[in-house]
Amino acid sequence: MMQAVILCGGRGTRLSTLYPDHPKALVPVAGRPVIEWQINWLSSNHIGSIILAAGYMGDKIRGWIERQSFQGRVKVAIEPAPLGTGGALKYASQLLAQTRFLVLNGDSLVPGLNFQNMETAHRESDASATIAVTSIEDAARYGTVSLDSCGKIINFNEKGRSGAGWVNAGIYLLEPSILSAISPDKNVSIENEIFPNLAAEGKLSAFQAKPPLLDMGTPEGLQAMEQYLRQTVN
Repeated sequence: MMQAVILCGGRGTRLSTLYPDHPKALVPVAGRPVIEWQINWLSSNHIGSIILAAGYMGDKIRGWIERQSFQGRVKVAIEPAPLGTGGALKYASQLLAQTRFLVLNGDSLVPGLNFQNMETAHRESDASATIAVTSIEDAARYGTVSLDSCGKIINFNEKGRSGAGWVNAGIYLLEPSILSAISPDKNVSIENEIFPNLAAEGKLSAFQAKPPLLDMGTPEGLQAMEQYLRQTVN
């Protein structure tokens, strides 16, 4: 069974005025913490072994997990200091098996993503990492990715450019060899330090996922995610 790591160590500063006493993973969306939506989403796609890479208010996240009925399927690794997305992944890797695994940002959902198709495409690409990308009408907030004719990512474009484009959906399928490129106990950004090197080597593939991209990292995004979930989930 494939494992997944959910990166949920950020402070959620853009939501802090709304939920000052909550880590972002426990911010309620349509009546449930966003992390519960993510865990249920993964479980419905037959991904039952999940690691939460926690940091800020990590004890609250662990306490919430312990009160749920996940029967050991969900474990929590709390980084000792802010380590960035790559450093947090490296720290949580002590709970990973030596097989390919998923990584998800802790504040987003892509309901139209087919994980099995993503894994098939990843195997066929011979890439070290595959990023789920999705199209968006105004990509200025996210920045875009440029793809070659084979679906490999060749460039990351800066935020601020208006207009439609393919954006990083915050979901990655990684080979375990990626972990060897991340120094332990250091603050490392997997997006800014690891992925550009893989793109330069032709080892970074893209998997095109059906929109929408639901991102609750801002008050507006939180409202949009809640509206979508209330309309589509009974």
